[in-house]
Amino acid sequence: MGKAVSNNIKAKAKIIMTEFSDKVGIEFETNKNFLKSMKLPLSKLTINLMAGYMTRTLRKEQKEKEMLEQKMDVTKTPIKQAKDTKIHG
Repeated sequence: MGKAVSNNIKAKAKIIMTEFSDKVGIEFETNKNFLKSMKLPLSKLTINLMAGYMTRTLRKEQKEKEMLEQKMDVTKTPIKQAKDTKIHG
């Protein structure tokens, strides 16, 4: 079991993800190195927790986007229309 991420770390990570969306991605090491390069006064643990949270969040968003695209592709395929059947009671 992993550690729960505090709301403070989530808030900081969300701000960084929105401000620097072009520089963060789905790779933990890339996110960690980017946070280190920002020279913020953060501990190693905080940087790792933030990078992990950003990675998980972005991967989840990407997976949801792919699932939605798959769902959209399925709905675009033509479906044979069944004849209307009336049930007389």
